[in-house]
Amino acid sequence: MFFKRLTIASLIFAVAAFAANGARVAGYFPYWLQYSQFTPDDVRYEFLTEIRYVAMVPSEAGELALADESDLANFEKLASLAEKNKVDLIIAIGGAGNEESMQGLGASDEALSGFVKSVKETLKKYKAAGIEIDWTPEEAGDIETLKKIVSALASADVKVSANLSNDASKASSYGREFFDKLSSASIYFTDQMSEENSSVAPNANLKKAKEVIEAYTSAGLAAQKIVPIIPMYGKSFYKAKGLGSSHEGVGSGNEGVLSYKDLMKAFDTPDYKVTFDEGSWSEVAVSASETIVFNGIPSFREFAKYVKGAGLGGVALYDLSGDHNEPIVSLLVTVGQVLRPDVNYQPKKKKK
Repeated sequence: MFFKRLTIASLIFAVAAFAANGARVAGYFPYWLQYSQFTPDDVRYEFLTEIRYVAMVPSEAGELALADESDLANFEKLASLAEKNKVDLIIAIGGAGNEESMQGLGASDEALSGFVKSVKETLKKYKAAGIEIDWTPEEAGDIETLKKIVSALASADVKVSANLSNDASKASSYGREFFDKLSSASIYFTDQMSEENSSVAPNANLKKAKEVIEAYTSAGLAAQKIVPIIPMYGKSFYKAKGLGSSHEGVGSGNEGVLSYKDLMKAFDTPDYKVTFDEGSWSEVAVSASETIVFNGIPSFREFAKYVKGAGLGGVALYDLSGDHNEPIVSLLVTVGQVLRPDVNYQPKKKKK
């Protein structure tokens, strides 16, 4: 009976904290969007609380620089529009392929000190709200380096988020002290199906994500700090006949990857049968030639309802260029209607 009362009290506290602090609705803007038709002017800032720029990388001395210097104009425009629209700018640091740069910060106190100084200068220059460590180490030594980096930043009053492993068994490897230093914690639930898998699985199994999240809260991470990252793209597999079936490699799209907005165009034709899988909170589309696994409006809505009910910190969408602009089929709007129902999601009237 006591446990039941404690559980109910904990749930009430979590929901109260969610209501008091408000939910984050974050969107990612990677540097490679400069090579697409999506620009900082295309971001729907009114539907976001945060925009996360990917990425900056530290030098051996800890100095921050853009991962691609040719994206400077885009980054500066994004920072300016974020400030104008009162949306928090978060700068992701690290990213795929830059693991050695992050490891180097743990090997040199001088480099780490220079890094903290450079981070503070960068945040001030671009009026950014904080940073996200986009590095998810698996080895014990690298996890200790991550802890060292986060501790140094937190001691310098930097709001720091970290990407944590989406392997539930890793939740206990970080420690309560590390969790307490974070302003938020991101967990990627993307790319969970690849060509290496012999049978087709969801691109993001959002029902399974609950188990991972609950492992972290059990390990001492405050629910209101957790911001799951979910994908706005699908993956296609040639000759597959649905979830659990075999395939013959990647199908249509850019190396088998299709943005959500491109999927909506493809599904305008009668070629695909699209269904929602209750067991994974994900969608699957099957045609005569391929299967596409993705997350659409039903799964985004269900997951957003879970996030709200569990008192989590919000949701982050990867990446903003993949969404559909029409509110009725927009994933950003779908999440927002659950987490931020006070926002007006009606389309703006065109000026005559």
